[in-house]
Amino acid sequence: MRNKKLIPFEVIEKVVVGEPEVVDAVLRHYTAYIKYLSITW
Repeated sequence: MRNKKLIPFEVIEKVVVGEPEVVDAVLRHYTAYIKYLSITW
């Protein structure tokens, strides 16, 4: 079974290369988590 919350490995590879569209998509995916951490730490 696949965890839908995880980002696929192929996407991570593209982020490491630095593709701007993919980096933006990953940031949008984690926006809520980033906001949560920014107010709790």
